[in-house]
This record gives sequence, structure tokens and C-alpha cells, in this order.
Amino acid sequence: MLVTMASNVTVGANASQTFTYSPKSVQKVLVRLDDINWKEGLITIQIGSVTICNSISVWGLAGLGGLQYNFDPSGSQEREGLIAIDLGSHQCTERDNLYVTVQAGANDLSATDVSAIVDEGGQFPLRLTQYSDNTFVSPSNLMAISYDSAFQETENDYVNVEIRTPVQASSPSFVSASNYYSSCAISNYAHRYFGLLNKNPVPLETSYNYASGSITDTILTVEQMPSTASQVAQAKTSDKIVASQASI
Repeated sequence: MLVTMASNVTVGANASQTFTYSPKSVQKVLVRLDDINWKEGLITIQIGSVTICNSISVWGLAGLGGLQYNFDPSGSQEREGLIAIDLGSHQCTERDNLYVTVQAGANDLSATDVSAIVDEGGQFPLRLTQYSDNTFVSPSNLMAISYDSAFQETENDYVNVEIRTPVQASSPSFVSASNYYSSCAISNYAHRYFGLLNKNPVPLETSYNYASGSITDTILTVEQMPSTASQVAQAKTSDKIVASQASI
């Protein structure tokens, strides 16, 4: 079910606004920034006290979205940004609200729309984490993209990144990651700016290590979060209710 959390809201320079909704479960958050400064924005998403999107740049989220849906900003590709953040499916308790915080950079974000897809079932919650460290470990990792936080092109970044899981290891260059991204991208927008580092078939602890001083300075990961027994039971019950109401 699609719900509206904010429409045509101005977020002031260096300020933030939080929008909320009270669902039974959350599947996706959509943010449209109809402003030339959209790339400077940051997004934080919480369900109750749990953060599932940790002040991630709209720029990085747009790069992730290029692998999932086709959206090209109008005009010179600078006019507006649209991001659709796939969160898998998070079950909410009675006290768990959905909070979406939009933070502006040095300039206003003059027209902000926030929507969400809620109460549609599913059992596997996802978390998005943005890392600026050159060495880190991502738990229960499903995939990762790379980019430069200052919006530079990375398709000619020849620095290698060591990627290790419990079952394999490799050291591709960011150039190879750029080619991998381009081969998988649904949207043609900004494919020179992002790299796809890995897509794990199952959640795996995955480590990343690359040299400082490369053009690439940020990695955004998608991780599967654990679910409690009560959350799994709630998800199954919701799925059964939806199935029972289906029209044949």
C-alpha cells in the first residue's frame, strides 16, 4: 500500500526534517527531491529505535537505484533526484513508527516528497550502510556499490579493492567494478560514477580493503538483518491474511 509522508516540503540549508508513519510493516521508501541541489542530501531511515539507513547520501542511493529501476533526472541530469529504497520487509511492533529524515547540505532542498510502501508482506528485512573507511567488514552482506562522495567519475579508478568472504576472495579494480555496474544497470544515468563490487547469492560476512587516495572513497552495502521469532511469525500471519483475501 502506497502512503504519503510529505509533499512539497522545503528543507532548509544545513537543516533536517523528519517525517513519520505508523505501519504494520515497511517495504520501501521513496524520496523525490525536485531541486538542483538534490545530490547534497542525506537520508536516514529508522523503524522504532533501529536505524536501517544511516545518513546515506542521496547520490549513493541514486547509484544503487540505477541497478533497480530506470530513472533519469530531467534536463541536464541535474534538475531532480528520485530514490526508491528497497528495505525488504520490516515488521513493526505496536510502538514502532517509521521515521524518514531528510537532511539538506549547504543549500535548501526546496521541494521534497516522501512516500512509502507499507503492509505488503514479506519476511526478510534489509539494512543499507554507507562506509567511508578504507577497511571494514560488512555482516550478512548481499551486495555493495562504490562511488566518490564528491561526485567524481570513477570509471578510470585503477585502484584495486580486496573483497573477502568465508568462501572466496578477489581483488578487482574499481574500473572492473564500473564495468560490472554498467553491465547490470537498468538506468543509463551516471553509470560512469558508480561501481558494482559484488552480489552475494546468500548473506555472507564480507570484508573490503582498498588504498586511501583513490578516487573512490565510499562503499554502500546492502545487508540482510536478523529477524526475531515473533517478527517471522508476524510476517507469516500477514502473508496468510493477504493470501486469504485474494480474488480468484
